[in-house]
Amino acid sequence: MESLKLVIFEVNGEEYGISVEYVVSIEKLGTVTALPEMATYLKGLMKVRGELIPLLDTKHILFTETLEAKDKTRVIMVQLSELSVGLIVEDAKEIMDVPQESVKSLNLFGSQTTTYIQGMVNLENRLIAILDPSSLVNSLNGMESIKEAVEKQEVKN
Repeated sequence: MESLKLVIFEVNGEEYGISVEYVVSIEKLGTVTALPEMATYLKGLMKVRGELIPLLDTKHILFTETLEAKDKTRVIMVQLSELSVGLIVEDAKEIMDVPQESVKSLNLFGSQTTTYIQGMVNLENRLIAILDPSSLVNSLNGMESIKEAVEKQEVKN
C-alpha cells in the first residue's frame, strides 16, 4: 500500500500538509528583516544557515489575515526549483504517513480557483488540505521582484 509523507501544520485553526519532498527543515521564527515596499504576504527575509530566505505569511495568503507570532510559530523551509522560501505557520504539528486512498482530489468538488490545493486527506476525525508549495508561491503577485531582491542580497554578501 502506497502512502504519502506529509508535514502537517496549522493555520487559522485548520490543518494543512506539504509533501516532505519540498521541506528542508522546520525552524523557530528568528529575526526578520523587512524589505521596502514589500508585498503584504511577505514578512521579510530571515537568515538561515547563511542563506537569505523570504518569509511568506501563510495566514495572509490563505485567509487575508496577518499571522501573529507566538511560541508555537514555526517556519517551514521549502525548496522550490527556483527559490527557497519560508512558510510561517502557527504550528508545525507532525510528519504523517497518509494512505494514498485517503487522499481525495478536489476535482470532485469542481474547485479550480485554488490551484495550489492538490487534494484533501480524509481521515476518520481529520480533514487536511494538501498544498503544492510551487503553485502556491507562483500564484502570488510580485514573486518575481522578491526573487530578484533575494538574488541582489546574496550578491552583496
